Amino acid sequence: MKIIKQFLVFLIKIFFRVFFAIFGYPKMSKDLSKAIDLYKGQGFSSLFKIIRVWDAPLEEIEKAVPQNGKIVDLGCGDGILGNYLALSSKKRSIVGIEFNRKRISEANKDITNTKFIYGDILKSNFTKANAILLIHVLHHLESYEDQEKLLTKCKKQLNKGGKIIIAEIIERPLHKFLLTALTDFLIVPVLFEGRLINTMVHFRTLDKWKKLFKEMGFKYKYSLNHQNMPFSHAIFTLE
Repeated sequence: MKIIKQFLVFLIKIFFRVFFAIFGYPKMSKDLSKAIDLYKGQGFSSLFKIIRVWDAPLEEIEKAVPQNGKIVDLGCGDGILGNYLALSSKKRSIVGIEFNRKRISEANKDITNTKFIYGDILKSNFTKANAILLIHVLHHLESYEDQEKLLTKCKKQLNKGGKIIIAEIIERPLHKFLLTALTDFLIVPVLFEGRLINTMVHFRTLDKWKKLFKEMGFKYKYSLNHQNMPFSHAIFTLE
């Protein structure tokens, strides 16, 4: 497994170094650039943060997040979003929760308004918040029932006037969805989960997400954020 991961990392490094040499690095705001700089000198991890900026709508997510108050980032990974949010506004207090201890160690950059802790987001008793973030998290849970369970838990932990911000993958455009599925089934497991394949990925269509939110009593709005990006992102704001 280690050899497979090393080979995959090698291929990704070669591909993106060539890709960025030809097309240029992704444009980003000053604060996002500062967040990326926090990870310099970490080999593939440093490159992966730039790839993340290229493939995910982090700046659009930041715009949806309140400028002040407690922000809980569930499944925060290596903390690139949490650190970016903290740098963008010192009035935000960011708490990130992640099940992968190695990624938690990568997330902690000694920024005063951030805190990254180990925990199972389905079991952890996280603090009440002005905003709870579920960024590319729900489809990685082990069942559709777990998605509903976590959303119910989040709803209970919102302060008055708070909101849940979700970034998810939807079924269109089809070619971008297929690329996302390939990544989540084959590449993510090797890089981050220590396995060759993950068959427990639970996508929903846009209409099924909307139906679920309505059935759970949420008011919601959404935007499609896949233009100039490789994956079929949608950002939902629930209240």
